[in-house]
Amino acid sequence: MFQKFFGYKTSSTSGTGSQRSLKYRPDIDGLRAIAVISVVLFHAFPDSIFRSGFVGVDVFFVISGFLISTIIFKGMNERMSGTGLAKPFSFIDFYSRRVRRIFPSLIFCLLTFLVLGWFVLLPDEYSLFGKHTAGASAYVSNLLLWSEAGDYFQTASQTKPLLHLWSLGIEEQFYLIWPLVLFIAYKLNFNIFTLALVGALASFGFELSSVKSNPTEAFYSPFLRFWELMAGSLLAWLKLYKVEMFTGIANRVGPYLSSMLLRSSEKSDNVRLCGNILSVLGLAFLLTAVFALDSKDFPGYKALFPVTGAVLMIAAGKDAFLNRYLLSNKIMVWFGLISYPLYIWHWPFLSFAWILGGELPQLNVRIGCVVLAVIMSAVTYYFVEPRLRWGRYGGYKAAGLLSVMVIIGVTGYSIDRHDGFTARMNDPEQSLIDSVNQQLRKDNKRCLGVIPDWGKLGGGNQCKLQRSPGKNTIALIGDSHAGHLYPGLITKTRGSEGIAVFPGTCAVPLMGLHSGMDPKNPARAHTEHLLSEGFSYILSHQNIKKVVLSHNPSCSWHRVIDTRNPDNSDFNSILRDGFSRTYDALTKAGKEIYVVLDNPSYHKSWQKCKASVVRRPVGIPDFLSSKNAKVCSVKQSEREDREWWANWNKIAHEKAAGYKNIQFIDMADVLCRNGTCSMLDPKGNMLYGDVNHLNIRGSIYAAPFIFNKLRH
Repeated sequence: MFQKFFGYKTSSTSGTGSQRSLKYRPDIDGLRAIAVISVVLFHAFPDSIFRSGFVGVDVFFVISGFLISTIIFKGMNERMSGTGLAKPFSFIDFYSRRVRRIFPSLIFCLLTFLVLGWFVLLPDEYSLFGKHTAGASAYVSNLLLWSEAGDYFQTASQTKPLLHLWSLGIEEQFYLIWPLVLFIAYKLNFNIFTLALVGALASFGFELSSVKSNPTEAFYSPFLRFWELMAGSLLAWLKLYKVEMFTGIANRVGPYLSSMLLRSSEKSDNVRLCGNILSVLGLAFLLTAVFALDSKDFPGYKALFPVTGAVLMIAAGKDAFLNRYLLSNKIMVWFGLISYPLYIWHWPFLSFAWILGGELPQLNVRIGCVVLAVIMSAVTYYFVEPRLRWGRYGGYKAAGLLSVMVIIGVTGYSIDRHDGFTARMNDPEQSLIDSVNQQLRKDNKRCLGVIPDWGKLGGGNQCKLQRSPGKNTIALIGDSHAGHLYPGLITKTRGSEGIAVFPGTCAVPLMGLHSGMDPKNPARAHTEHLLSEGFSYILSHQNIKKVVLSHNPSCSWHRVIDTRNPDNSDFNSILRDGFSRTYDALTKAGKEIYVVLDNPSYHKSWQKCKASVVRRPVGIPDFLSSKNAKVCSVKQSEREDREWWANWNKIAHEKAAGYKNIQFIDMADVLCRNGTCSMLDPKGNMLYGDVNHLNIRGSIYAAPFIFNKLRH
């Protein structure tokens, strides 16, 4: 065995680099196995030693870049030179093969969970799943998740069953661009290696500059991830056209290495010895990546570990000791063969279990999900993929698969547009909730006719006007906690009353203040501008008599600047100036001011509560669901948000002293009873849509209390 490792000659190699590149390499399937097993174990056992198994995706990028670029390089070279050594590259043939390779598994998985979701997901969950299905069908999941400004590693991501498909989006976006770039480069006689190297370095450089300032962009942006695929492309080019360079380096370096490692170096095979060393170094990089990294500031320079490891192991060649005896092991190869469907299947099972249970599933449930994913992957590999990927009529198969994927995408879009098909729920109040949702869309269009910027910059928080401009009498302004009061209030208006709402993502409703600097959430960048437009609208419309300021104080907690006095860095001083400025301006305009003291937050228990009390379309087995309604409440003195809540309330009251037109609406008065706050109404209905936002039912529940304040 030691002789095999150190490279004593056992056989000779033959053939050119081009010929060898066409041969099947079982060790690459073994490398795929390491990648997919790392990802699966990270997702299934997040607190285990596989704490950074997510780097398996980076390994997949390198493998994909190497294999696909090898095909493209050879095809392009043949197309330009006509040597007869390979099949000329064809864009139609290339994309037809891509469709037949990647569509069958994804279609099978999406259809399965669309059907399963119909029976077990609540409307909001199914609506989000439909939205992400539409994104997955178009291979833009990464762009969709990026637009949602979500952190891949945050807990909320566990409830997105198609979260993992971000990587497929990046990969396919690369293959939409890369073949065209290479075609133009070959036509213009550019140096392909130099072009790829410059592109990879540029991509990596921009990623390094973004990983701290905008980590969401660094993670999901295709252009900031392309360098990982191009690392594989660079290796493919070297393996094809510079194989002699590898041999020459090995023959120059090998003797020195042999003299250091062997007693007798006369019989050593320099090429094999260097290959063995490369594979050992590669495995060391991979093990470091899987077991020792953390998610902070990832990818960044940390992604060099899995990328370098994968490059070194592929460069080592199939005859390297570890590649032959570890990666080419039959079990590893088998997992490598099913790696793509296993990657597709594993996360939806785990995520559905998380959604139904409201927390990390029990160990036996997670193990069951992994086993089920392996079974479905094997079924996909042996019975679904071969019939659609291989054989005659490849073009027709590709067209058929593309058509089915379009239908799935339209289905997902329809699910999202229809709010998750609420008719599935046997809820007597659902018709009212549906009518409110329809009204919200109409009210949003009415507002965009007046303030079009909100449609371009507002993201998920859109302004709304219940009545035509000039006929609304009450205005809500702030962040999404102003927005979540609006649905209930419009159901309780009387006579000439009308509501307008101006919500910005985490926006602080104080004139001149900006709370949008959080690099993890670029959607907040324009909130100060939007709220300025909202305040201008309020001040210029005399029909608006009452103004409600509503804000989640955690959004601005030590993350706010005063645009009119940017040198002021004292947080409480900034808030005091903002309150004074806002109170003065609204008072001079003759407005009555109502300051909402925010509702409790339930970051630790909302998912568990939802799983315990909300009835799903079909019954869920006890081992998958939680039945502990006690998690739905908390003592008011133990509120998670009490620190920033108390600070905001103190300053709001302090600066209101001396004003006769300012009143306060304390949401604890309606959501807390006898010193205990709850996510449920007295009948046991869920009032929260997430950890700190009221759902429409909750908004309707709170509306009479709010109007009682506004009308007196």
